[in-house]
Amino acid sequence: MALTRRELLAAGLAPAAPKPPNVLVFFSDQESALLPGPAELPNRRRIERGALRFTHAFCNTPQCSAARSSLLTGLPPHRTGVLTNVDRTSLGKPLPATLPTAGSVFKAAGYSTGYFGKWHLGGGPDRAPYGFDTTGVETGDERIAQEAAEWIRGRRGPWLAWVSVLNPHDIYRINRLREAPLREGVRPPASGLEDLKGKPAEQQAYVDRDQGRITRHYNPRDWLRYRGYYLRLVETVDAHLGTVLDAVPDLESTVVVYTSDHGDALGEHGLPFKGPFMYEENIRVPLIIRAPGLRGGERTDLATSADVAPTLASLAGLRWPGAPGGGRDLTRSAAPDAVFLEYYAKQKWVNPIRTIRTRRWKLNQYDRGNRELYDLERDPHELHNLAGEADTAAVEAALEARIAAWRPPMVS
Repeated sequence: MALTRRELLAAGLAPAAPKPPNVLVFFSDQESALLPGPAELPNRRRIERGALRFTHAFCNTPQCSAARSSLLTGLPPHRTGVLTNVDRTSLGKPLPATLPTAGSVFKAAGYSTGYFGKWHLGGGPDRAPYGFDTTGVETGDERIAQEAAEWIRGRRGPWLAWVSVLNPHDIYRINRLREAPLREGVRPPASGLEDLKGKPAEQQAYVDRDQGRITRHYNPRDWLRYRGYYLRLVETVDAHLGTVLDAVPDLESTVVVYTSDHGDALGEHGLPFKGPFMYEENIRVPLIIRAPGLRGGERTDLATSADVAPTLASLAGLRWPGAPGGGRDLTRSAAPDAVFLEYYAKQKWVNPIRTIRTRRWKLNQYDRGNRELYDLERDPHELHNLAGEADTAAVEAALEARIAAWRPPMVS
């Protein structure tokens, strides 16, 4: 009679099940994958060796709270219910604690779970309803990293550490540094405010009436200072990443993810920060995944932030409670030919956008009627809006049909 696995184990005749890997997710705030110049990132390089490096990873939306909801749940914002930022100045609703999250899935599998740093998803000060046993401080990147490191050093069983630092979000302080020295190697933006002619009127309104007013009189040197300061902030993030990595007892056997919630406009088209626009600098984010047994290398297929949680579960040998329209396991699933992204509001200024991004084309459909179509092969800087042109009408119609099938508009 055949012995059961338990009997084989007791007799020393069967190998024990593999030890669950520890998991570290470290993500920054407002970091574009398209950096405007060289940066010293030695700790990023530590995890890039042997890692999967996704060159075409996108946030599901360029707004903090909504993007974070996708990272945690593997769902797009219109499925999480967090459409925009959750704070007293904005219209966002808290993340429902009833949704499965990376925290709840790993906790149910016996992991110790800790969340450290910026949350921005409402629901009170305790992360336990979302599956995190430990809630860390929310402010001060150095303190966030140190607290996460101390928690990691104190773990004995398998753990999931979710570490969310605040920078390079401090780019919003740029006007305090107008006299900062220029940084060598910084590239200027490819275009300025003149490029907004022929673009959706919401973008010029952002410059005239919203946060774009801060930089609307910038000259080329000002934009170089902006971009240089941004690179400095990204370098500070890397230092805090090093603090956390140094606490990991066996980095080679740990699943590590580095990413960001969304990007920054970086002065392209004369635009700072983030707003009602879906330019590449704003929606492309770094995504690095390193795991034991995972073959590294560069990946050029399209991915989104909603793919992170299902992929983490797979790498840990766990089942992700996937849902139709949610993220995919990047280690197993076939690459899609397009990703669908969205935007709802900036504070209380509602301007919904639906976007389809293929390898070559991008269509941004503003729910109030404006459109942008870009041929990214011929126009990588998105200077020429082809929406409404006869030569690309068939492409535009096909992309529009796919957006309509994905989800309806949010305003009529």
